[in-house]
Amino acid sequence: MHHIWDQKITIIQELQQQGYARIVVEAWTDEVRDSIDQMLRQAGFRHYHVHKIKHEQNSYVLVLKNLTHDLPYALEKVYPARSSFLRILPLILAASLMAFTVLLSSYAKDLMSFVVVLVIPAILGSLFEYFMIRKQPNPIFLSRLFKIQPLVFVIVIVFCVIVLREGIICLIMLLPILLMGLLLGAGLMRLICHYLWKPSAKIYSFALLPLILWLLLPDFSRTEYGQTQRSVVIHAPAHQVFQAINQIGKIQPEEVKHSFIFSMGFPKPIFGMTEQHEGELIRTIQWERGIKFEEKVTASHAPYLLSWKYQFAPDSFPKGSLDDHLEMGGKYFDLLKTDYQLQQIDAHTTKLILSIDYRLSTEYNWYSRLWVNYVLNEFSDVVMQIHKQRLEKDRS
Repeated sequence: MHHIWDQKITIIQELQQQGYARIVVEAWTDEVRDSIDQMLRQAGFRHYHVHKIKHEQNSYVLVLKNLTHDLPYALEKVYPARSSFLRILPLILAASLMAFTVLLSSYAKDLMSFVVVLVIPAILGSLFEYFMIRKQPNPIFLSRLFKIQPLVFVIVIVFCVIVLREGIICLIMLLPILLMGLLLGAGLMRLICHYLWKPSAKIYSFALLPLILWLLLPDFSRTEYGQTQRSVVIHAPAHQVFQAINQIGKIQPEEVKHSFIFSMGFPKPIFGMTEQHEGELIRTIQWERGIKFEEKVTASHAPYLLSWKYQFAPDSFPKGSLDDHLEMGGKYFDLLKTDYQLQQIDAHTTKLILSIDYRLSTEYNWYSRLWVNYVLNEFSDVVMQIHKQRLEKDRS
């Protein structure tokens, strides 16, 4: 076996002395070309050509560009050093193929597929990491890990915003899992290159895997039901609290406490009222951006319990008021039932408990559940703080 690095000393000496060097390899491959390029660059040779020697199997000659005299070999073929563009072209093609897969899933309204959210980031991270360490994988030191991944992360964000036109809410929710996929893929590639084997350029064909999986695998979505529950102690009699949660009225901006969910883009509540309509109690709710829907009261036992189910009309959420993937009653998420429970602590103190039941249907409920619980808990706290502030202010 003739390994190019075994010939390093001889090659460098011949190039320095005569401007050319004969080499013997088992086969001319991209790995051989990369090894030669790395070796010559380390020795200070950046401008050279590679020629196949005629009638000599697996024999080649490296020739510096400034060579002035003729070579003592009959040459068969020229192998010029590849440009930077050609070096990065396989990575560009691989990334483009995965971008096509994402666009295809977007057209099929399946952007929330685990292939798009988990598999593609992992493969993208692994291929970019391979491109960075393909010549000589670096030792695994934390200070040198994932040097390219921040750039990949920015590219993914720009692609989501400009090409996919993802809303800020969905984007913020997906960023942690996308970053986790990128780093996981990069870490695995780093381990493979360092401890197991050095992949060849054929590894870029992994970019086909997401498309194949997306086309062939069934939908792994699972429907699960959950509940959030928050409580607050209000220094007011139970009957006043019960009246307040029914007769909300107009909500002033200063009454809504700051929460990160509003920075993410979720609309704030601006009005609420429980009224009698055709023998039924109906709660009319309004949020910012023209959002308006009704809640049908299913149980009202003053002053201990108020329960309702949601009624969303086609025009409840005007286009652009929420991200498309956050559609209430849609494929991925739905609000089912909500109730207030009032527990009288004493004649002038009441514990208000807000419970929200929901449905979740994604291929990664373990992750989606974290965000659903966070958002619903935050919104519950905001609403209950409005009641608390109003009632305690009136008593003071």
